[in-house]
Amino acid sequence: MKKTLIVSLAALALVLAGCGNQAENQTQATSSDKVSTSHKKQAQTKKASSTSSSSSVSSQSSSEASSSQAQSSATSSSAPDYSGQVRISATQNLQRLGQFNYLLKYNLGKEIVLPNNPGYNDESKKLNVWYEGDGNNYSIHYSQAASGQDFNANSLRDVTDYAVFTKKTYGSASEAQAEINYQTAAMTQGLPKVNLGYGIIGTIDSGAGQKYLHWNEGRWSLGVHAVAVNDEDPVPTARKVVELLERYYLPTPDKYGSGSFSVASSSGQQAPTLKWQAGNSVYSLEAKDLTVLVRMASTVK
Repeated sequence: MKKTLIVSLAALALVLAGCGNQAENQTQATSSDKVSTSHKKQAQTKKASSTSSSSSVSSQSSSEASSSQAQSSATSSSAPDYSGQVRISATQNLQRLGQFNYLLKYNLGKEIVLPNNPGYNDESKKLNVWYEGDGNNYSIHYSQAASGQDFNANSLRDVTDYAVFTKKTYGSASEAQAEINYQTAAMTQGLPKVNLGYGIIGTIDSGAGQKYLHWNEGRWSLGVHAVAVNDEDPVPTARKVVELLERYYLPTPDKYGSGSFSVASSSGQQAPTLKWQAGNSVYSLEAKDLTVLVRMASTVK
């Protein structure tokens, strides 16, 4: 009986010990789960913090970029205005014209076309330039002086120009074409003919003390006016124009171009002029000297 009691107590002790170990294991497992969950929460917190920080940095970078763009735009809009007097550093006329053209494009638009040669070679006569208007309608005045002046100097408005280049914009191409005094060869059929050289044949229309010599070259209609009562002959002038056009090529009009010239001895006559249509615009170049006119016109681009 005593022996049985001892065995029972031993068995009970073993059961209690096993329960204790199981409880301890459960406690350790629970503790381990808590640690794992805690670490997971910390990791999630760090990730969220990192994402928030990254988003903040990205937002800050975007803000800085926007600010930089705004500053750049403000700097661009506050660029110096060259519409007033600006000193030209070049002394040679061709280089002076290049600097003038840079400033003209700055003020009128980089897409505008301009003569790229002053038309003469005498370096003792310094080229000066002033302008008026905007990118659609402008007038550029070229003059000569013993000394070079600043771009657009006010004093140049009182000086006689040797050449003027203009652009005028119309509502449509057809309106622009209508501004060109273009004559076809058919319009002068039956009139006396004259050989102008280089295979060019012109016609002469006489009446009321005037003479008009006309011919066509490509898309250009060209004419010379002479005062017959003053014994002026348009043929020599016409032949000079034809010879110049063999050496220098005029701009190609979209459809029509015209040249108006007068015999040199005529007083009060309009200066030699070339006009041509390009889209809705008409360009016109006028110069006192015929050779200067053609040379300048051949470099317009």
